[in-house]
Amino acid sequence: MGALGPLLLSLLLLLQAGGCQEVKVVAAVGETVQLQPDTWRLSWVAINWNVKLRLKRYWILRHDEKGTPANPFLPFADRVSFHPGNLSLQINSVTEKESGLYTMDLKLGDGSNVTSYFRLFVLDHVQQPKIKASTSQECGWCYLTLSCLVPKAAWVTYSWSRGVSSHPAPEDHWLQEHQADLQLEITKSDNNTFYHCNVSNAISWGM
Repeated sequence: MGALGPLLLSLLLLLQAGGCQEVKVVAAVGETVQLQPDTWRLSWVAINWNVKLRLKRYWILRHDEKGTPANPFLPFADRVSFHPGNLSLQINSVTEKESGLYTMDLKLGDGSNVTSYFRLFVLDHVQQPKIKASTSQECGWCYLTLSCLVPKAAWVTYSWSRGVSSHPAPEDHWLQEHQADLQLEITKSDNNTFYHCNVSNAISWGM
C-alpha cells in the first residue's frame, strides 16, 4: 500500500449509540478519509472491514498473513486502500454515497473478536440560500412568511437575523428561530427592515 497523503477530516468525536461505541467522522465531498482504531491488540490473526450503506451490507477486505484480498464489486473499490501498520482503512475522494456504518472486526489469537465501529457522514458544502416570500391576511392583520431555500438541504441548521442593511452586518439582531420558515406580522415599523437566513452544516455555511 502507498504512503498516507494529507488527511482532511472535518470532525472526529466519540459517541455512544446502539449499545456500542462509535467513532463519528464527518467529511466533505472529495476529501480523503482514514478510519483508524485508537488502539488494537498485538495478538490479532485476521482483520475484516465491512460497511453498511443504507440497507445494504458490503464486505470491503480481509487482511491476514496470507495477504489482503478485497471485494472487487464494492461500489468504491478503486478508491479504497488498507494500511496494515495501523490497521486503518483509507477512502479517497469520498462522495455522499459512502456515508454509512463501517466496522473493523479483529480476530485474536485466542479465537475471540474485537469490533470497532465508525459512522461516516459525507456532506456537500452548503450553497447560498434563497429566500421566498409569501403573504396572508387574517382578521385584518397581514402576515409575511419567509422561506429559506437551499439545494441538498440535508443535515443543515437554519438561523435568522434582522438588520437595516441588505447585507448581513455584525450588529444585526439574531432571532430565536431555527426553522426554514420565518413567520412575521407586518407593521408600519417594519419598513426598511431586512431579514437574512443562514444555513450551515458541520463543514460549511451559506448566507
